[in-house]
Amino acid sequence: NSQLATQPELMTNMAVSRTKKGAILLIALLLVSYTHGANARKNVLFLVSDDMRPNLNKAYGISFMHTPNLDKLAESGMVFDRHYTNFAICSASRNSFMTGRMPDKTQVWNFINNFRESRYWQNQSVTLPEYFKNNGYLTLGAGKLYHPQHPPNNDEPYSWSMDKPYILPYIGDDYNKNCFGSVGKSMVCVEPNLENETDAPFLDGKRFADFVEANGTIANLQYAAREYAFKNRNFFIGLGVTKPHATWNVPQYFYDLYRSQDTPNPLHTESPKGVPDMAYTAELDGQRDFSVFGPEVIPGSQGPLTVPLPSPGNNTVPAWFNKIIRWGYYAAISLADQHLGMVLDELENLHLVDDTLVVFTADHGYQLGEHGEFAKHTNFELATHVPLIIRAPWIPVSAGKHTSSFTELVDLYRTIASLAGLEPPANDVDGKDVSQLLSNPTATINTASFSQYSRCPGDRYWPNITTGVPAWFMNNCEEVPAENITSMGYSIRAKGYRYTEWLKWNGVKCAADWEAGPIYGKELYTHDDENTYPLDFDCCENENIVEDTNPMIKQVIQELSAQLHEHYNTNAPAPRGCPRANF
Repeated sequence: NSQLATQPELMTNMAVSRTKKGAILLIALLLVSYTHGANARKNVLFLVSDDMRPNLNKAYGISFMHTPNLDKLAESGMVFDRHYTNFAICSASRNSFMTGRMPDKTQVWNFINNFRESRYWQNQSVTLPEYFKNNGYLTLGAGKLYHPQHPPNNDEPYSWSMDKPYILPYIGDDYNKNCFGSVGKSMVCVEPNLENETDAPFLDGKRFADFVEANGTIANLQYAAREYAFKNRNFFIGLGVTKPHATWNVPQYFYDLYRSQDTPNPLHTESPKGVPDMAYTAELDGQRDFSVFGPEVIPGSQGPLTVPLPSPGNNTVPAWFNKIIRWGYYAAISLADQHLGMVLDELENLHLVDDTLVVFTADHGYQLGEHGEFAKHTNFELATHVPLIIRAPWIPVSAGKHTSSFTELVDLYRTIASLAGLEPPANDVDGKDVSQLLSNPTATINTASFSQYSRCPGDRYWPNITTGVPAWFMNNCEEVPAENITSMGYSIRAKGYRYTEWLKWNGVKCAADWEAGPIYGKELYTHDDENTYPLDFDCCENENIVEDTNPMIKQVIQELSAQLHEHYNTNAPAPRGCPRANF
């Protein structure tokens, strides 16, 4: 069970009733498990976090972290050391891995479009949960799996069975964000009057939706267990928790697991030497500064303490402020770990572990002051590197193992289908089936991972644009129409290196202009000193060496550029124009 001995009252919410009805269900589950055998189709529990880099204790060796439930999952599953997102922002990433298509095929590069508006989406195309649904599975979802409203209604009725409605208690600007009683927004929000999540405010989905969604997923599992036991109906159950997405409004209990003054700060706080302006971003969710306030955060403080965000060559964040930011992020990871543990415990209580594939990952990584960057919104390592743990009890050799093979979020569709015992999906699904890594962790399936990111300098608040500014200024494209994107940066992460090209965007074709070349800059960073366990967040990408005249470096650039072009250009479908509007 999840290790929260200081909060025993939560256990009552997670226990399966010891009634006669429960005993009958247990017997039925044991019988169906026995009769299915080892080669039968498996159930799926798909767990997704938001903004979580691989900052976990036993999975990635970050020993000061308190993540007991994900630790337990890592000990019984396989940890993927080099797993990457294909686009380091919520909507683009989720539209990609939930459909198994690269972002240039979903045509989601902003917070406007969704994959069903894509020119590449065909009538026969199906999403990941929809593929399971079409194969007779019960598919139920909760929380942030797709980005809210992208696609509309969490893709009901296509992706999800209509047995029970999708669980998303609240959608709005303050979704899981605002601090209780605060006048403005503080990144770090200690809730001193909340001892645990049974206190009344946690039952308000506007404030702590993750708790509501975790309990809803427990109810979904209980319903799915009955369908599996009595109707022989497999299930695909999904849960997306919002934490550790900011703002970090977290009960005091989780902040007390850490001390702000003890949290380690980054070693390299300046922007990478030689970084192109287009590669950098100097904003956080549309703001050029960020704040912390409150006596629980800074003793004796009453008003907000605001710090401007860094820009290339200008680190503006004091070390003490960065420690507080990290304190909030770590507490939020521990809160997410609790919610995930509630669901994992219920799977165990229902005696479904042996028949259920568990997959845990995140939509993208997160930067906490390394290279002067905060949040995601880049092609750098910490924005693109995400956790992945897969538990398949019927492959016992995978338990507690690690693989350093490169994998991507777009690989999950084919991999999950394979591990569950389904036939391979259609050819228009991208990615590779990497399931053989669970039996052979040293196998090489991918030699690299690929990501991309869009840039729109000065256009963050489209259609109100700011002209004459550097390329790093307010350059996220969240509300910019696809045809008005300025540049797309394509990045390849291979053994020892990361290489990126920033290309001009053709707004008529809605495609990068590969023939014109990387007119907005190139980047090459070494990863020679990287360590995957314990994971080192400070080792690399401190200097762009793309202009190095060393013949060996020139050869590396030539080879990586060729792989990048082959992946995104040569082997990509011909441009079909910009997304259709108003699906």
